[in-house]
Amino acid sequence: MKNAKPEDSQISADEHDKALGERLRAARLQQGLKLKDVAERTEMSIALISQVERGISSPSMRTLRAICRALGIDGASLLAPAPGAAPGDEQSEFTVRVAARTPLKLGNNGVTKYRITPASCATLEGFLMELEPGAASDPGFLVQASDKIGYVLSGKLQVFVDDKSFLLEAGDSYGFSGSHPYRWQNGWDEKTVFLVVNSNHFYV
Repeated sequence: MKNAKPEDSQISADEHDKALGERLRAARLQQGLKLKDVAERTEMSIALISQVERGISSPSMRTLRAICRALGIDGASLLAPAPGAAPGDEQSEFTVRVAARTPLKLGNNGVTKYRITPASCATLEGFLMELEPGAASDPGFLVQASDKIGYVLSGKLQVFVDDKSFLLEAGDSYGFSGSHPYRWQNGWDEKTVFLVVNSNHFYV
């Protein structure tokens, strides 16, 4: 049997935005919420929420987090992979095959995230992160209620935690509790790939 390649599961950015918007709209309708309800909870415009749901606006990570909180949903579920993966392979709650990973590109900022968490994991949440040259997390520091560990697979990663800055290369790792504000960036001319594991199931 021919192994599935990573690119076999990739679709265009426009299709990703459309699929993401459809999931968000379904979550909103399931709760009986109107666009204005979500807009009020996020302090964003109705027009922006509508554009995200229709897939004509690619949300930033910060925007997506705000919408998920307004809907009361686990943002990681938007990236939920199918168990098993490759055609003919036995489905399993204990694995995530490369062909089943759902890439998510947010805000056209050069960041691609793949959820790698098997369905059997009740509390841990893992992501494979790919940063194009110049890519970074949203402007400003993030604070999330979870412990976090990162491991650099290739390239270089600049991590900022509190008032400290760390330059990490392949084989290096970082970690901190959810009480610490942080951000990261790839300020070099080569792609950076790293793993992130969180201690809960909310969006990285």
